[in-house]
Amino acid sequence: MNRREPTRTIRALWWGWKAALSSAAEYRVDMVTGTIVSTVWLCIAITPMLVVSANSAAAPGWSLPRLLFLQAVWYLMDGLLWMIALPNAWTLSSSVRDGQLDATLLKPVDSLALCSLGRLEIQDVPKIVLGIGLGVWAMVAGGGPATPLAAASTVVAIVCALCLLWSVTVLTHYKAISQVEFDGSFALHAVHNLARVPTPLYGPVIHVLLTVVVPVAFLTTIPAQLLFGEVPPVVVIACIAVAVLAIRLTAFLWRRELRHYTGAMS
Repeated sequence: MNRREPTRTIRALWWGWKAALSSAAEYRVDMVTGTIVSTVWLCIAITPMLVVSANSAAAPGWSLPRLLFLQAVWYLMDGLLWMIALPNAWTLSSSVRDGQLDATLLKPVDSLALCSLGRLEIQDVPKIVLGIGLGVWAMVAGGGPATPLAAASTVVAIVCALCLLWSVTVLTHYKAISQVEFDGSFALHAVHNLARVPTPLYGPVIHVLLTVVVPVAFLTTIPAQLLFGEVPPVVVIACIAVAVLAIRLTAFLWRRELRHYTGAMS
């Protein structure tokens, strides 16, 4: 890899995002509408948490603040999913058909980063703000983080979770490079929606499956457990390991899939 490639990739991403931000600034009414819609969806999203918390026997150890913090992390990820991950995933097949992928591969940038992060949809920014706001409120209502180390570990775990969600998005759509009609959105949404509920509440067997086999627990459950001291901060090492492995696997499979790409003009 060219030493200048990471710098060029970051610049290319920034130029694309800057153009999206400039375009969104011309349509402020859309942002207001997006905020209203996002607020309504957040209220709908936390309603099941209120029901679960009302029945403490069904959710031992998961108080309302903990459930709302988990929901805040999920809503933050949902915002980034619709703001960056899905718009890029959905345009992959069209870029194969119209030859845009050919042009991307000829650029001195990282094709995986540009194809999976290059497009930005600003209307879902309110979800990010609302998710962070709910998370802060839930943290304060729950008595704050267990320790400063727990707070730092939670931040790292959330960053790792975002990397994991990005990897899942790419892995459920990258086959469109060789199979242009391929769409694995159903698998992505299944993983994402499973993370809305603390994995221990699924039962011991499914909890293990959603932690070891399909790392759903690392998306929302473990960050919430880290914040409130339910698991030791050392667990963040596992979060980092899972994120690194997911990124490396995604990059490997992306490069291998590109070997089967024949180009739009072939």
